[in-house]
Amino acid sequence: MSKQDITIHAVAGLLAWVMATAYYAAFGGALLERAFWFYAANAFMVGAGVLFLFRAAIQIARTSPRRRPRHAAAFAAPGLIGGTLTLIFLTDLFPHLQPVSVGRYGAFLFVGYAMVAYAAFEPWFKPAASPAR
Repeated sequence: MSKQDITIHAVAGLLAWVMATAYYAAFGGALLERAFWFYAANAFMVGAGVLFLFRAAIQIARTSPRRRPRHAAAFAAPGLIGGTLTLIFLTDLFPHLQPVSVGRYGAFLFVGYAMVAYAAFEPWFKPAASPAR
């Protein structure tokens, strides 16, 4: 993996984490913490945005399927570090959110990074093509 590839994925991952955190900070207290179905729909919507950024970084870097797990690690690293620090200081950073939001914010991020992990290993999950008859 070249330094340029690491930089592309790390910047895209940082952008994805900032996007997800800003969305949760803006709408977490008022909208997402009321109904579970609405929270889940928003978590998957933001996860799709994170996945879109990962797929865009893969296309920009022209990543082969064999190297996607390494690129996913470079993509997720800034978000995991930033997310961990945000989880630790969530009530200080966002005083308008309830303390129970710590777990909900963690689950919110988990959905996005689970989607990225699946996309990284996707070529290995596809079944082999059956021979034509």
